[in-house]
Amino acid sequence: GLTYVLPKNILSKFIVIADLRTQIAGYLYGVTPPDNDQVREIRCIVLVPQVGNHQSVTLPKKLPEHDLLKDLEPLGWIHTQPNEIIQQGVQILPATDVITHSGIVADHPQEWKGQDEIVITTSFTQGSCSLTAYNVTDTGLDWGKKNRNIAGGVANAEGYSSSCFEKVQMLLSDRFKGFFLVPHGGLDWNYNFQGVKHSVGMDYTLKMDTPERFYAE
Repeated sequence: GLTYVLPKNILSKFIVIADLRTQIAGYLYGVTPPDNDQVREIRCIVLVPQVGNHQSVTLPKKLPEHDLLKDLEPLGWIHTQPNEIIQQGVQILPATDVITHSGIVADHPQEWKGQDEIVITTSFTQGSCSLTAYNVTDTGLDWGKKNRNIAGGVANAEGYSSSCFEKVQMLLSDRFKGFFLVPHGGLDWNYNFQGVKHSVGMDYTLKMDTPERFYAE
């Protein structure tokens, strides 16, 4: 399988700006090095306007657009969570993530092929932080599509299992630096304190900048 390399500088910033309970998320973009097609180097985290709770995060349907992304490929998304989800002693990818992921693939088949895009979970555990990277399998993509609009939400979805995802290898590196894209104008990326202004259908533009903290004044 592929190995994903995440620059330490953008990971540490992503963790610093986060809240410990409310999930935050960003899109990942990067490159395939010319000398190794088994590696994907993440170069950018894009913070789009978002609202979250302790179980999920809601992003606009529109994918990021910016000149700096034109030479980069979409590599999935990263999000925080208050704790790891453990079943039968094994850490699993939350079912809500598979529904979110498969929804992006379904809405944007030209950009997201459902192959190289991963989900990185950043779990806050007793004063530290654990990272795990997952690939959503074809089984998972199918399951997510079927259960995307299930009445009563993901709690009522049946048939979720470990065949829906697989762990992928991820390395942290300080060999190269990454950068952030954040919304230009408006309420920046964090709409949690003015949720009525956020909608799935909203438009936004981006700029390269250091993201504000969750509780920025």
